[in-house]
Order: sequence, then C-alpha cells, then structure tokens
Amino acid sequence: MTDETAAQAVAPQESRREGIALAVGVAGWIVPGLGHALQKMWGRAAATFLTVGLLVILGTGMRGNVFSSSGNDAFDALGFLADLGTGTFYLVARSLESNGADVSHARGDYGTRFLATAGVLNLLSALHAYEAARGRKA
Repeated sequence: MTDETAAQAVAPQESRREGIALAVGVAGWIVPGLGHALQKMWGRAAATFLTVGLLVILGTGMRGNVFSSSGNDAFDALGFLADLGTGTFYLVARSLESNGADVSHARGDYGTRFLATAGVLNLLSALHAYEAARGRKA
C-alpha cells in the first residue's frame, strides 16, 4: 500500500512539472530565448534572441518572402509554418515587408531562406527549453 500512495504523490508533482515545462516552451516560441531566460540560461537566451532577430532583419532587408496563412499550396503552408516559428518576430517581419517580396533576384530568395531558418531555429530552441524544463539532459 505504501508504494501506491507514493506513486499517487508523485503524479501531481510530475503533472505540475510538465505544465511548467509546456509554459516555458511556449514562452520560448513566442519570444525567442525567453524559455531559456526563464531557466536562467542567459547565454543561450541571448544567443537565440540575437540570432533569430538578426536572421529576421536580414531576411526582410533582403526582401525575402514572408508567407501568410492564405497560401495556395503545400509549400506556401510550410513556409508559413516556418515563418510563424519566429514567434513575435513574424509580426515584425510582416510590418517590415512594406515593399513586398522580391524573389526574382537571388537576394530575395536568400532572404526567404533566412526567414525560414530563423523560424526553425527558434522552434528548436523552444523545444530545447521545454526539454530542459522537464529535467531531461539536452
């Protein structure tokens, strides 16, 4: 009987830890690096924020394509998901894209790749923050 009561006592604590880890992961997605900052991993937080921010600014400066949710095919949907991975920087990229995309030149095509890379990098960083908050060695 004591094993059952010990298992029941562990379940709420594990559930609470999982909830906190999920909140840390979502925070890390919304604001790049925030998930690591909440765990006092200052170097990773700064590196994530600066790298994702720099990639978004370079990508929009090169007039890369910032995809919207009204895509016509699967590649537009994947591009939107990759861009949405940057969290709040997606809104920054949409506001900086005043002249529209220019993917007819190599510069605009590279800018599109920079934006997608920023999104995927931020999603990987948020996943790392989530796993670290769960207590797993990442």
